[in-house]
Amino acid sequence: MQNPISRRACALGATVVALAAPVALALPASASASANEVVYTADDDRDGIYSVVLRDLESRRVTTVLPADTTEEWIYDDPELSPDGGRIAFSTDRGSASFDEGIAVVNRDGTGFRRLTTPPASTEPTGPYAIDVAAAWSPNGQTLLFTRITTDVRTSPATVTTALFTVPAAGGAAAAVPGGANGYTADWSPDGSRIVFAALPVDPDPTDDVVVENEVGAITVMALDGTGRTPLGPTGLMPAWSPDGSTVAFATITSRDSDRTRSEDVTQIATVPAAGGTSRNLAVTQPTAARTVAEYPAWTPDGESIVFDLFGYSSTVAFPPGDLWAVDRQGLRAGRVTTTAGDDTQAHVQGPAPSAVSAGAPSTYTPVTPRRILDTRAPGVGAPAAKIGPGATIDLAVRGVTTAQGPVPANASAVVLNLTVTGTTASTDVRAYPSGTPVPGASSVNAGAGQTVPNLVTVRIGDNGAITLRNSGGTVNLIGDIAGWYTPDAAGAGFAAVDPSRVLDTRSPAVSAPAAKVGPKGFVDLQVTGALPTADGTSVTVPADARAVVLNVTATGATSSTDVRVYPTPTDSSVPEVSNLNVRAGQTTPNLVTVAVGQGGKVRLRNLGGSVNLIADLAGYYASGATGRFVPVAPTRFLDTRSGVGAAPIPTTGSGVADLKVAGARGVPTGATAAVLNLTGTGVRASTDVRAYPFGAARVPTVSNLNLTAGATRANLVIVRVGADGRVRVRNGAGSVNLIGDLAGYMIG
Repeated sequence: MQNPISRRACALGATVVALAAPVALALPASASASANEVVYTADDDRDGIYSVVLRDLESRRVTTVLPADTTEEWIYDDPELSPDGGRIAFSTDRGSASFDEGIAVVNRDGTGFRRLTTPPASTEPTGPYAIDVAAAWSPNGQTLLFTRITTDVRTSPATVTTALFTVPAAGGAAAAVPGGANGYTADWSPDGSRIVFAALPVDPDPTDDVVVENEVGAITVMALDGTGRTPLGPTGLMPAWSPDGSTVAFATITSRDSDRTRSEDVTQIATVPAAGGTSRNLAVTQPTAARTVAEYPAWTPDGESIVFDLFGYSSTVAFPPGDLWAVDRQGLRAGRVTTTAGDDTQAHVQGPAPSAVSAGAPSTYTPVTPRRILDTRAPGVGAPAAKIGPGATIDLAVRGVTTAQGPVPANASAVVLNLTVTGTTASTDVRAYPSGTPVPGASSVNAGAGQTVPNLVTVRIGDNGAITLRNSGGTVNLIGDIAGWYTPDAAGAGFAAVDPSRVLDTRSPAVSAPAAKVGPKGFVDLQVTGALPTADGTSVTVPADARAVVLNVTATGATSSTDVRVYPTPTDSSVPEVSNLNVRAGQTTPNLVTVAVGQGGKVRLRNLGGSVNLIADLAGYYASGATGRFVPVAPTRFLDTRSGVGAAPIPTTGSGVADLKVAGARGVPTGATAAVLNLTGTGVRASTDVRAYPFGAARVPTVSNLNLTAGATRANLVIVRVGADGRVRVRNGAGSVNLIGDLAGYMIG
């Protein structure tokens, strides 16, 4: 049996979406409190001498922890970050008089190197000899689990055996794991009570030259005391236990090399239930028909994606390049995380544990005629007449504010505002959150210098009856128009979600209006109750007693800069002094609108100047008979394809999807029926639209939630029904884009 540890032998020439290669920085490494990071080995010169590297997945900052030592040529293998992110365990021959690999630890800034294990030295010149590899931290950070490989060169070919050991992370004697004979590449269960490993088969004829199962074994779980040893079903190696404890990822052979004396088998990443059962190969981890090896699977902290190492074969390249890749847990989307000329390998991901949502009480909705309650321009409404500087905040009182339907009550739990950013002097984001709570990592509006950008926000109200608005960069003016509020009682209306349905389109073929642009000061009175015709030739029904509807309104083909106002169809010619969309000539601009139903079951969409086409997509409605109750939460990031939150840390390509787990995740109950998400697109490579809809839907809806141009960063609130497995599917139309989703609340009932 050949040695299970082998360096790769070939190169990959696949065409994939690539991120810009970062530059290694000579900076001290400090543990990230908010972002996921990956530790790996890198061979920039492709000379077989590796360094240990840290990479912040969101910022792409790269820090060298242990540089490649071209003088001593130390081996650095299998790095893994400690649970607190402060130390790195790895295998190395550094610190050994006999140059055998043992387990060592080092601080994340490269200081404090300490060797923990020294394998027993051979008493004979010809062996046997041993090395310690593949260290894995226990969940409490106190113990390291590793594999000891012993090679006896007195046989021809050499005989190799493996066993599992543990060693205290603070130093001490290594101890064999009971029942760990023939164990290889082990990992811990999230609670630290069990381990999973590849149980290598016994070589029936160690004198032949055939690779036994290519050094893979039955994926096996057992308690640390050796009891309950149970094969899960498949064979493979390098198993990794998911953070939720439900699944094990591993590398599996999917195509054998016809020459069994060499190691050119194709491997992919696969998963199997931790309780045992049928395994599932993630086919996208072999991106082309070329023979490739996918290995070293490592879960992101929320368990929604896997980072792994991918390389290809070559008969001519001594040190072939490989890259770190990532794949969504669902196995639909894979791509490069790193793109370097060198070799990146042996990834391990660490980051803060996903926090549970901070939820308010289930509430009903009271819509109002839109009214401006905030304007920091002169003369000032709801705040002093002054721009908001970088890092500055204002507290906007909400409870007690007067509207046409009466004051916002003292028990209001959340407010719905159309928040507009204008007069920006630099690119910025504005964050709206409950007053008296920490600044969230989630943003509400993104705007560039000189832009005017609105976005509907639903914000939980703080204990003092106010919400806080924080500006990140430059100086800005803020405008807030109230559309309604939620209260934890039956005084308002319940919510009913519908599958996204286009109920208005003034383009040809028109829906619910003439096929003509809306001119200056022109309007469309859109029927929103009853059986409503839709763009796909069907209809959607909204009850006659609906008090408000949720529409994603899009303006396109504007001939001049204008604003669009959406409000209850009045009994007179009155026009509210509030806007929902601010549109530049030639732009396509969407915004979610929650609007009270007006005269005759209609709402009015009014254009200010020039001419423009208007589109409206129904997402749901509020009615007394609807059972849905809104649960507001402090803004919580559930999706970020830049950093590996909710999906793999890779852009979403054209026609690609991210399937975001909402119901049953992070404190959101499994019975949640819809999600209220602030959805942002950034890093846009080409003009595209983004659509959010229930996972498992029979077809992609014709409606869009975001319309993006190359280079833009734009947000839009969406209310979307939750589908199978509690997931929402977010689909990108063209090019590539990074997707961000911040949960503002969810519907139950």
